[in-house]
Amino acid sequence: MDYKKLDNLMKNYHDNKDFEKAEKVLEQVIKKVNLNLNLKEIMKICDDYGYYEKNIQILQNVLNEREINGNVKEFAEIQIKERLYNFAERCFTDFDYENALSFGFKAIEFDNNSLELKKLIGNIYFELENYSDSLEHYLEYVEVNSNDSEVLRNIGISYLEHGQYDKAKSYLERGLELNPDDSLILAKLGFIFLDLDDFDNAIKFYESSLAKSVNKFSVEWRNLGSAHLSHALSLLSSKDDVNKMFDILSRAKKYYDKAFEEEEKWHYPEDPDFDTWFEYGEINFYLGERDIAKEAFLKAKSINSKLWEYFEGDDFFEMMKADEEIVQKLISNYIKSKKKKKKFIYYCRICKTSYGPLNSLQKTLDGKYLCPKHGKELEKFKDIRF
Repeated sequence: MDYKKLDNLMKNYHDNKDFEKAEKVLEQVIKKVNLNLNLKEIMKICDDYGYYEKNIQILQNVLNEREINGNVKEFAEIQIKERLYNFAERCFTDFDYENALSFGFKAIEFDNNSLELKKLIGNIYFELENYSDSLEHYLEYVEVNSNDSEVLRNIGISYLEHGQYDKAKSYLERGLELNPDDSLILAKLGFIFLDLDDFDNAIKFYESSLAKSVNKFSVEWRNLGSAHLSHALSLLSSKDDVNKMFDILSRAKKYYDKAFEEEEKWHYPEDPDFDTWFEYGEINFYLGERDIAKEAFLKAKSINSKLWEYFEGDDFFEMMKADEEIVQKLISNYIKSKKKKKKFIYYCRICKTSYGPLNSLQKTLDGKYLCPKHGKELEKFKDIRF
């Protein structure tokens, strides 16, 4: 067989984009060629013109042919293992997980003991969120190689997805010992401790995760904010920790605001998230930022009305209305009070805020006072004595 002539012919067909003829010629040559003598040459032609899967077929035929000698079969077996693994890995890198899995299973037929393949198939299942099958392959892998922090991390996450916190924590901690800079391991440990109401450890791990993170995505800032919010809500019933609660809430708001800032800065294509807006509403509600809270709650309600009902979101609106009634009652009491020095209270119905004698208010030419927040005229309540 003159491979130089075949090469020239294939080149001519490819230059003219006549791929169908090129493949037919190649098929005819493969049928006639002596694979005992010419396997490497045929494989080179296939590789040169992109017929990679054709090479897999040729190698399978070689392994199935009785007439092929031992050395050629040995070469074919090595080649088919390498090529199938490379195809699977390439598809995995290109996010083509279905084909990656197909090539991976073909490869494991020829190399059932390959640790690389077990890890790769575990990774493919992990990306497909099939955590049961990912665990099966990962656990076989770590029986032999227990010092792979990436696999230990993924095993931990897989157990976490199954709700097995003890096993998840154990594998994540083993992974962290091998790689203390893995921000994802730190974040997952933060999640576990937060779910266990261990707020100090949750915040510690989330802070470490953020510090180690290269990109510092908005979700990482929000994780830290959510941990602080949960901690603050745990103190709601304790009168002794009011100042501490507000301090923690202020930090939670800072982290959420930073997350929003990052999203705006990088234009992340993230879908609206109910939890984000509901939690931001809670933070601002308890900090007294009722307008911001109302806006956040309305966004949460528009995203998922069923979750809104489940978390009894309307109760927050009822509490806001109650607060307005309290303000009106206080003003009424001021009017009824009788003390020596007569002063005025100014009230804004828009931001639900009262201003007294100590506030520096902007005054118009006709003697009216304006709200310092949005410049609208304030209501003046007379006969209030201090």
